[in-house]
Amino acid sequence: NGIESVATENGYNLIISLNHHITKEELKAVNFFKAKKVDGAILVTTSGDDDYIRSLVEEGYNIVLLDRDPHGLKVDTVKVDNFRGGYMATEHLLNLGHSNILFIKGIPHIDSSKERFEGYKKALKDKEIKFNNDFILSGNFNVGSGYSSIEKYLDKYGLNFSAIFASDDQMAIGAIKALKDKGISVPDDISIVGFDDSYISPYIIPPLTTIKQRREEMGRVAAELLLDRISSRNKEKRTPRQVIIPVELIERKSAIPISSKQRR
Repeated sequence: NGIESVATENGYNLIISLNHHITKEELKAVNFFKAKKVDGAILVTTSGDDDYIRSLVEEGYNIVLLDRDPHGLKVDTVKVDNFRGGYMATEHLLNLGHSNILFIKGIPHIDSSKERFEGYKKALKDKEIKFNNDFILSGNFNVGSGYSSIEKYLDKYGLNFSAIFASDDQMAIGAIKALKDKGISVPDDISIVGFDDSYISPYIIPPLTTIKQRREEMGRVAAELLLDRISSRNKEKRTPRQVIIPVELIERKSAIPISSKQRR
């Protein structure tokens, strides 16, 4: 919405191309942009392959990256403070008395996944809580991976934790379902915090405590940077900009102070 509103206000048409974390599909989208002779592109990439972005920049295309680091590319970037968000989510659980906190990671090579994980580790370190690699679960930013990661963990280790930080709301929702299917109550037995503040988070049972991303603001800032780059007369001399959007802890009902029966 943020991208569309800025584009419309400035007389530009918005073309959207979606993919599912597949490099080949991203390349198809780039070729589509070239064929349509677009003035610029805001890319939300997941593949970790910078070569095709570099080729676009070298060909003179105006590019803004959304929610990832530039990795040396001379492009503007807009991202949320993923490290701070990961820290805040973990700190919130620690302040509620939890120390055995599972972390469900997202797609490994994506910057946001790495940064949220680093925030989790730093919060533990600052509270002098020993890092436990067994508490790190693999996920894929979808409900199914959140469900399966918790199901497998419970089957292997049992209930040796009191809280979960899932690095996005979809995985948190999957984790809640897995716990409920095992007869484990959220938040009475296990507290959980997500990341995103997706539209469904207030409506699940229990309503999800989460880290809010200001998605519309991200889109608006990205569109403004792109329009500025399009209109710039000295693109080669223009210094690339990076804008980091703050995050916010949204407290709902899925995370509560640890009870005596949870102190494992």
